[in-house]
Amino acid sequence: MRIYWWRGLLVLGALGLAWASLVNGLAGYYADRVAAGDTAMIDHALGWRSDQSATLFLKALQVLPDDPAAGARLLEAAYRANPADPRPLIALAARSLEDGDVERSEALIELAGRLAPVDPRVQLAVAAYWGQRGRYDRMLVHWSTTLEADSSQRKLLFPDLLKIAESLEYRALLGSMALSPPPWWTDYFRYVARTAVDTDTVRFLYTSRRQSASAPPTPDERAAYVERLQKDGAIAEAYVVWVSGLDDTKRRQLGLLYDGGFELPIEGRGFDWRLVSNAHFSAGPVATRGSNGRAALRLSFRAFEGPFRHLSQPLFLDAGRYRLSGRVRVDSLTSQGGVKWTIRCVLPDSAILGEGARFLGSSDWRDFDLYFEVPETCFYQQLTLVSGGSRAFEQKLDGTLWFDDLKIVRAAALDAAARVDALMRDLAEPASSSGNVGADVKENSE
Repeated sequence: MRIYWWRGLLVLGALGLAWASLVNGLAGYYADRVAAGDTAMIDHALGWRSDQSATLFLKALQVLPDDPAAGARLLEAAYRANPADPRPLIALAARSLEDGDVERSEALIELAGRLAPVDPRVQLAVAAYWGQRGRYDRMLVHWSTTLEADSSQRKLLFPDLLKIAESLEYRALLGSMALSPPPWWTDYFRYVARTAVDTDTVRFLYTSRRQSASAPPTPDERAAYVERLQKDGAIAEAYVVWVSGLDDTKRRQLGLLYDGGFELPIEGRGFDWRLVSNAHFSAGPVATRGSNGRAALRLSFRAFEGPFRHLSQPLFLDAGRYRLSGRVRVDSLTSQGGVKWTIRCVLPDSAILGEGARFLGSSDWRDFDLYFEVPETCFYQQLTLVSGGSRAFEQKLDGTLWFDDLKIVRAAALDAAARVDALMRDLAEPASSSGNVGADVKENSE
């Protein structure tokens, strides 16, 4: 008899386990359907298991518009079923705010934020709550957390942060943040420097950063600011900001032309040399025979075609007469047109101020110079190494050349040859303005 009794108990237990497995299986099936977006399965899922937090939450969202009280009860049930899920709390906070219970609403939203401190979706929702309340200071805190947790959110939030920076009413909020910048700040500042409509927006953020005693502006921030000032024509301010960021080693290379001896790596920022990358051209300071100092600039061409203007330096010269001089060595530079230095006025109007001799063929180290004049109307210039010819077959380049000891100094007066060159440029037709001025450097080694 006892054997039958135990067998019965085992059968009942097995049936119970089977039923529980069936319930869980069906509940899980319908819950998966709901999670996949099939909201018609919500009631089926809850019919099999009424304690599914995610499904209860979705059911609450269905009910809330027509029956706020029932919806709130479902949200509470969803939170009880899974106290680690902040979504019901966020919805309850919004519901409490509509009911006028501000204290409960704030407590709920604070708890939701603490439950998921690195979940960008939750942090965005909490930020939206404070934004709706007009508490933009707290909104920014959660935006910052979002950006730290997920860098992809920059596309979403940087434009809104830019609007705050452009707002005279609210930009002070970002000024406070700039004193102790979060990890995403430098990328944000670069974004503002590129896209802000008004220079004053960029200037405000940079000035705010300078007020930080513990975290001064980074080199990337300074470079972005200088670039924006140059773009907007605030050249004097750009030059001062750039110089203020140079260390003692770099300051020793200052002059009317920066680092003309090519003793430092080329950074391509501010008023430093600029290099445009190209698969058929490379350049950089390299130790070599005959150089003064540690290095000279080597330029290597490998079947380069098309107009060359890939090496330049911005200049900030007062009106007056100047002389550019330097040393050059040409190592079998095969080209019909070669390359030459030009100095151009950039602002307020573009105009060529001076052109030098062409470099091609082969030669040992030799001196070169060119004279030019900056008019009173020109306050921003650029020195550029360009193609010496205008036709396609003249612009092909293959080989190497070196530069060293480049400098610009004031010239008391233009010499006779320079005056003739200047007169010829003035009288030349526009179509011939790209031609060579001065003698070519083409000395073939024996």
